[in-house]
Amino acid sequence: MKLLFYTLCLFTVFSNAQKIEIGDVKKIQSTILNEERTYWVSLPENYANEKYETQKYPVVYLLDGEKYFHTVTGMVKNLSNGYYPQIPECIVIAIKNTNRSRDLTPTIVRDISYESGGAAKFEAFITDELIPEVNKNYNTLDYKILIGHSFGGLFAFNLALKTPSPFNAYIVIDPSLWWDNNTTVQKLEQTLKTKDFKGTTLFFANANSIGNQKEPSKQHYAHFDAKKNSLKLLKDNLPKKLNFHSKYYKDEDHGSVVLPSLIDGLRTVFKGFRMNVKELIKNPSLIEHNYQLLSNKIGVDFKPQSTYLDRVVDLALKQGEKENAKILHDLNKKLYPQNTYLEHKFEF
Repeated sequence: MKLLFYTLCLFTVFSNAQKIEIGDVKKIQSTILNEERTYWVSLPENYANEKYETQKYPVVYLLDGEKYFHTVTGMVKNLSNGYYPQIPECIVIAIKNTNRSRDLTPTIVRDISYESGGAAKFEAFITDELIPEVNKNYNTLDYKILIGHSFGGLFAFNLALKTPSPFNAYIVIDPSLWWDNNTTVQKLEQTLKTKDFKGTTLFFANANSIGNQKEPSKQHYAHFDAKKNSLKLLKDNLPKKLNFHSKYYKDEDHGSVVLPSLIDGLRTVFKGFRMNVKELIKNPSLIEHNYQLLSNKIGVDFKPQSTYLDRVVDLALKQGEKENAKILHDLNKKLYPQNTYLEHKFEF
């Protein structure tokens, strides 16, 4: 009898089990690369909420997507929720590798055992095929962030130096700037002096490439020197319009630096986004002032997301700030005039 009871309990548990889904697998046939490419998509928590169907979202493009998708989607969700979000809700597009070294390196090096030098084609795939596909199928805001580590960091760093830059912000994690005798470093000084970096944010995560190695190799020293020289050039020739930040991670090596730098990078890109909600419900004018400062810094007209404003309105009502709740609600309607839910939510 006990066995039957336990069996019935287990059957009930498993029959009521539900899946937790964090994204979708998509495929695109690339004419430029002459191959099918896979990318994974994670949408914001409120994306499917019909109350906010007119909302558009920044897009995070992630290199080495199959490796970091779960990590980044979790961070983005955590950093963008609640009354004190540090970043806006974002769409995450993770690009899965097929031939990593080929796609992420800018030049061909002959004396190695793997393919290289396909970065120009891979860039064209992203900018001419993938981004238009994403923009066509999702509610995207014209603000794009590229995240890359190691070879991915090299690729992202090179794109940040291009004119025009295809992305608004770059999180470059311990980039392999040693590649092909420091070819990227060699052109850096001239680029810093001539390129217009207006509207570009660059976060450079620098791991302890030597200190965490018992016996550093020649490659470790080359990696260390390339980063050191690049950061010195950036410091000595920093363009006024480049929103540049770097951080040294003394206790992290090339692999372990990824996790802490992802959080720091996302926070840095949207530095100034977080607001004190307790002050906001007392003084609604703070929000427009805050977002104007943020917009000036990142070079894009940024506005508060409707979901956040609606959340703050409800909090203001709970706290007895009815007049300020109305001000914030009216701002929400003004910013999102096509949102019929806001128009008919309630009457003050």
